[in-house]
Amino acid sequence: FGIAGEVNVQGEEVKKLDVLANELFINMLKSSYTVAAMVSEENEKMIEVETEKQGKYIVYFDPLDGSSNIDCLVSIGSIFAIGKKDCDGSPTEKDCLRTGRNIVAAGYALYGSATMVVLSTGQGVNGFTLDPSIGEFVLTHKDMQCKPNGKKIYSLNEGYAQYFDPAVTEFLERKKFPKDGSAPYSARYVGSMVSDVHRTLMYGGIFMYPANTKSPKGKLRLLYECIPMAYIMQQAGGLATTGEKDILDVEPKSIHDRCPIFLGSKRDVEEIVELYGKHKSN
Repeated sequence: FGIAGEVNVQGEEVKKLDVLANELFINMLKSSYTVAAMVSEENEKMIEVETEKQGKYIVYFDPLDGSSNIDCLVSIGSIFAIGKKDCDGSPTEKDCLRTGRNIVAAGYALYGSATMVVLSTGQGVNGFTLDPSIGEFVLTHKDMQCKPNGKKIYSLNEGYAQYFDPAVTEFLERKKFPKDGSAPYSARYVGSMVSDVHRTLMYGGIFMYPANTKSPKGKLRLLYECIPMAYIMQQAGGLATTGEKDILDVEPKSIHDRCPIFLGSKRDVEEIVELYGKHKSN
């Protein structure tokens, strides 16, 4: 519990558990002898592994997502993506700036009513739940799918509604006040990306963290939040977009680059893409 008394590169208060989680990730990955470099939300610069311990992978991670919720006991998690080093010798920060098309695996851990790891190595998505009695993660959710026409749920922070793009405003208007007489969508927003995306993967619907006039590039980070979640969602049959471009095609300009994101069921993500196209042409 509590604040560590520091501020990270994102300008966010660092919690004690953030520091612990970050140190655990770094130390475990370094000692695996499989990683050449790491990009962490908590570190301003790329973390290079000692030459004698270097492997062939670059790992991008948010060690503790949703940590602002720690003190009120809301579910939190960890997010990661793994890419292959494609240079000779030690990697530089430039070598870490790769699109999601270069990812070989991605996943997240969710620490809630149970502890679960959701993982994809490019051949679908599987979920593993920790069984405390044997200390092992057991395959409990095989070949997870995001239903193309899932539950009618939208998830975003509507507190920023006055700053939204017209496409997002129109989408929300359609969902809350449907003109065909159908039931409106339900709103669900935890404020912890892992929790909100996991619910979207399980039930369908759409998770949104759009750009707005105050944050033209959105708030979520491309390399270790948007790309891993987009990779998982697409492997599960869903979609992930900025509204105008597939998340996995977005080229990072820096290791902490931000990106707007819409992900979830095809029905809903395709509708938001159509609305962005409509408003762009107007």
